[in-house]
Parts: sequence; structure tokens; C-alpha cells
Amino acid sequence: MQDISRHPIFQALQKIIHDAADVIMDIYQGADLGIEQKLDDSPVTAADLAAHKVILAGLQALTPDIPVLSEEGVVAFEERSQWPMLWIVDPLDGTKEFIKRNGEFSINIALIENGMPIVGVVYLPTTTEGYFGVTKAWQDLPIGAFKWQGHEFESINVREPREPIIAMTSRSHGPALPASLKDKLKQTYEQVRELPKGSSIKGCRIAEGIADLHLRRGPTSEWDTAAQQAIIEAAGGMLVTPDGKPFRYNQRETLLNGHFFVSGAELAPYVMEWYLENEEEE
Repeated sequence: MQDISRHPIFQALQKIIHDAADVIMDIYQGADLGIEQKLDDSPVTAADLAAHKVILAGLQALTPDIPVLSEEGVVAFEERSQWPMLWIVDPLDGTKEFIKRNGEFSINIALIENGMPIVGVVYLPTTTEGYFGVTKAWQDLPIGAFKWQGHEFESINVREPREPIIAMTSRSHGPALPASLKDKLKQTYEQVRELPKGSSIKGCRIAEGIADLHLRRGPTSEWDTAAQQAIIEAAGGMLVTPDGKPFRYNQRETLLNGHFFVSGAELAPYVMEWYLENEEEE
């Protein structure tokens, strides 16, 4: 692995995301989280807004010519459809987990080129774990995925399936892993266990080879998946639609995603076959 820790682009992105984590944790450790409701009835906190400001200022200074699309700064499609390259940001992914104070939230930053996520950064403020993935060479960044914590850096890759299969499930959204999918997996793997987590932590755990599968049915937005998709793909995995197609970003007026799953190549056929068998229920 090239010494990514010394690359100026990585160092700049790392500082931006660490600075955002600092303002998030200041609010998290205080008495008042500043909770409000957005127009779609989803919660927003003072930490979402403060982190948005930090990240926006940092990215604008780093790449003045690349626009930013953030959950807390949505831009009309007529304008953003003209952007061949953009940053997609979720300043605080897992706001509901933040409000519950269970520590399972993250900061997501992705660089998109012609719809494809080519750089992704995810940081977990409560554990100080960071994930970085590059799927296409940009600014001499080496292709690949790695994790950092403090001054420790390591390359990461998805793992080959092994007993027990670990399926990541959402802490706050949607049902657990369907029994019928468990049964399909158990045709080959006797043990399938579920591990609930919030935010992009689920995808990052798969990228680093701790877990094997995450199935998401129900709405997410592009800022929820873009950064982790870059990391997962750089680590040799996939974040794809039920028919196996990777998400593309800033290509539609809506910013809502459809169903998706995350896995390595070995488990993908099980999930796609299961979707085909159960598509009438979807």
C-alpha cells in the first residue's frame, strides 16, 4: 500500500472530517442537541448544521471548482444536472442514532465523477475510526481502500464468506433480515447471524471484512450511500440494486435511492435470486 497518509488530498480531507467530528462531539456531549423537524418530518440537529458548515467551507477551499451537494444544502436538479463532478456530503449520517446517543453515526463525504463515486470518506466520531476508498485515480491518489484510527493505517478488503455469515441490519430502519433470505443462505452456510448498527457503519464493516452482507429495503438518499459505495467498491465489494447494478449519482431529479444490498461477489447471486423469487412482495 502506498503511504496514503502522506498524500496532501487525503490529509486535507482527513482534516475536514476531523474538524466536523469535533463540532459534532461538542454538541453530542452537551445537554441540548438542538433537535428540529425538517419538512419531510425527519429530524435535524445543531450538529448536522454545524458539521455541514465546516465541511462546506473545507471542500470549497480544497477544490473551489467542484460544487457540493449536501443533505443540509440541497440544490435544484436544473443546476446540479450540469455538474460533471461534485462532492456529495452527509454531515451527520444516523441523526436518529445521534439523538438516541448510542454512538452509531458517521460523517460521509464522496467525490462523484459522471455519476460514479470515485473517492469516499466515512468517519465515526465516537470511535475515531475512518475509512477511505478510491475507485479511480484522481489527483494521484492510489486506488484501494484503507482504514485509519489515530496514527494507525491498514489496507482493507471484503472477506470471503465464512461461518457464521454476518448480516448487518439497520438499527432504526426497516425489518431484520427476511427469514426466506436466511433460509436461502443456509442452503450453503449453516449459520447466519444478524448484527444491528446505524448509519454507514454497516457498509464499512463489510468493506473491512468484519461482516458479509447488508440488505436495505426502504428509502435512503444519495448522501447515505455515495461515500460507502466508493469504499466498498475499492475494497472489492459491491453496493448494488436488486439486479446487481451499482448506484449512479446526481443523474435524476429525485435524490432517493431504491432497494440495495452490500456484499462481496460470492454472496451476491444468493441475494439477487432471492429478490427474483420475492419481487411480488416488494
